[in-house]
Amino acid sequence: VLVDAGPLDLVVRVAEITEIRVKVELKAEAFSGSAAAAWVEAHRPVFQDSERELRLTAPDPGGVDLFKGVVISRARVELVMPPAVRADLSTTSGNLHAEGEFGASSPLRLRAASGDVELLGWAPEVEARTTSGDILLRAARAIDRLLARSSSGDVMLSGGARALRADTASGQVRAQCLLGPVAIVTSTGTITIRFDGLGKSDEVSISSTSGRVRVILPPGIQPSGELATSSGEIRSEHPGEADAKGTKVRLSGDGPKLSITTTSGKIELS
Repeated sequence: VLVDAGPLDLVVRVAEITEIRVKVELKAEAFSGSAAAAWVEAHRPVFQDSERELRLTAPDPGGVDLFKGVVISRARVELVMPPAVRADLSTTSGNLHAEGEFGASSPLRLRAASGDVELLGWAPEVEARTTSGDILLRAARAIDRLLARSSSGDVMLSGGARALRADTASGQVRAQCLLGPVAIVTSTGTITIRFDGLGKSDEVSISSTSGRVRVILPPGIQPSGELATSSGEIRSEHPGEADAKGTKVRLSGDGPKLSITTTSGKIELS
């Protein structure tokens, strides 16, 4: 199933059914009935159905001047699909909400422009991308591989991942129940991540400009690697050797390798 919902909100659920169900809600209030009808017609999705693929595309006419006097009250697409269906979902200015076990989708692609992206459930691999929206992932269990990218939005993960890559500009990154390698890059956003497990050969790479970085490791971990900041502060509960200026700490463990760098942000390792 390939969905481009355009400016419409998109809600997708997985259920133990044998068919794909689609519901489209387009309601508009306007100063005239003709203006409301024109808005509904301009946003009506197009369906292309074949034996192998269902494609749904909602046009994005833009041009607010075309629909003066129209107040939109409801604009969304709702899909319910069987677990065996592979899903590729996107919107532009709408929000995207996906719920359920997307076991056949590897990766499950979730994309938005100015809208938020939310997953409540699980897929073996997830790629979530948005420009100014937030990414909220509430995993039912650890996702094998997760890629999350947003410009000014936040990235929030609960339920864990076995491998995580996250990039933001001004958004913050918060992730819990991590079980493997991590690569995170932010500019001004804060980073807070907590591990439930981390292998001896795993690597954790974090780079931030002015955001604070806090990393919580599992008990018994003896990390190796380096913590470095230009003008920030470093606090570590794990042994290591600091340079004379206190802006760089080389960890003395023989466990997973950490590379955490900031420009002016504070680094906390516990």
